Amino acid sequence: MVDIISIKHKDWGWNAVIPGFGLLAEDFPDPYLHIYKLGETTCEFRPDIHIPYEPFCGVMGVGPREAGRFTTIPPRENAGNIDIRHLTPGSRAFFPVLVPGALFSCGDCHSAQGDGEVNGTGIETKMTVTLTFNVQKGANIPELRFITPPGKKLTIADEGGYYVATAHGPDLYKNSQQAIRYVIDYLSSEHNMTREQAFCLCGAAVDLKISEIVDAPNWIVSAYLPLSIFK
Repeated sequence: MVDIISIKHKDWGWNAVIPGFGLLAEDFPDPYLHIYKLGETTCEFRPDIHIPYEPFCGVMGVGPREAGRFTTIPPRENAGNIDIRHLTPGSRAFFPVLVPGALFSCGDCHSAQGDGEVNGTGIETKMTVTLTFNVQKGANIPELRFITPPGKKLTIADEGGYYVATAHGPDLYKNSQQAIRYVIDYLSSEHNMTREQAFCLCGAAVDLKISEIVDAPNWIVSAYLPLSIFK
């Protein structure tokens, strides 16, 4: 059991379009880097766009049961690169223990991120992290579980409503791609930014949701852009 006590930034962060990476890798062949100024409660994308500061560790995990070297990109049974933005201070996470001593590690800190981390990066930030640990013998937890703090909303950016783009089809991944493309179209045309900037903003602030997955043959994915970030 891991209690997340505090996560403190070092004044700045970044996210980027990385060629060959992210939900729309084929749409963005050229690199782009975006720098954020971080405050106590917000992350400044530009002077008129401020994203709530909601820090978490993108990587949290224990040692895998198999011996060997593994890339850190995909999550696994031991957790690892999970990128779950609700693991903010006050949350409590439960990990399986797969090897003696657990061998817990963390990193890849983000100052904010939309659900899905669609462009491959949240607001990547150097952080100081404080955690506490307890062992629960006999818990038999197969994979990561967690509890969010009492009274904390899933997002604190919902006061201004959302612009939501939906996409349908039999493939959730393709639906997710199309929903984000629609949001990028909107940001580019209505908020005076390049498509690369819009893709970065999607990674930092847009939440992907599976709105419907029972009415075969088509499912619905929705991309939620919080309007309160626009000043």
